[in-house]
Amino acid sequence: MGRTLSHVVVLALAASSALAFAPSWSRSSAPAAMSGSAWAGRSARVAPSAPRGVLPRMMSTVEDAEVMDADGGSGGDVESYPFEAEVSRVVDIIINSLYSDRDVFLRELVSNAADACDKRRFLSIGDDDRPSLAADDLRVRIRADKAARTLTIEDNGVGMTRDEMRNNLGRIAQSGTKKFMEALGSGDADLSLIGQFGVGFYSAYLVADKVSVTSCSMKEDGEREQLRWESQAGASYTIATDDSEPFDADAGGCGTRITLHLKEDCDE
Repeated sequence: MGRTLSHVVVLALAASSALAFAPSWSRSSAPAAMSGSAWAGRSARVAPSAPRGVLPRMMSTVEDAEVMDADGGSGGDVESYPFEAEVSRVVDIIINSLYSDRDVFLRELVSNAADACDKRRFLSIGDDDRPSLAADDLRVRIRADKAARTLTIEDNGVGMTRDEMRNNLGRIAQSGTKKFMEALGSGDADLSLIGQFGVGFYSAYLVADKVSVTSCSMKEDGEREQLRWESQAGASYTIATDDSEPFDADAGGCGTRITLHLKEDCDE
């Protein structure tokens, strides 16, 4: 990318500032559309309304040695699943067509994290059985580890269950795939705005050769299960129970932590 990890963090903060001026998709109200995870892609959901200025806090640090067990953390019971054909195809297209505009991954992942926080706040309204947070306590944190060559985006939002990981990270809604392919074929669409097609998460592979997603859902009853989804953008991915650093118990113990294991040419 031609940028240091410190510059990447600065870009991420700039992306978060831009959320205050985000288009109407991030602030329209449609409670019925909130059943899916915020990580499913923006075309697959409509975020709830929120007063302007009520956005998760952004934090960033550049750390030399602390990023969430970068080499592992799975606690066992590893399950392997094949990607649906559409996912592998879309990942290949994203990598090849957006190679010169790889910074878009920051905007997409930060936007997804902010949506997850927004969804948590929405779902906790009137539900005393779910862990709730004041708007000022919802956060998106970005951390870079120079030694491990990783970049981590963490939120304390709604999180994902095992089924949601499979549905939202292992497959793409047919409507989103169709629209993305049509836009690619038209030649006049701005493919850097890939979030509108519900495939923004996969932009992570523009800069990472492996992506790990650790998550714990606020929607699970009883003891919550912390899980890790992982893939190297090949034909398959794994899901396993995760025993790395748990999410903040004071914030309800839920959220999503995505760790990008950066390609050699992306950590200059």
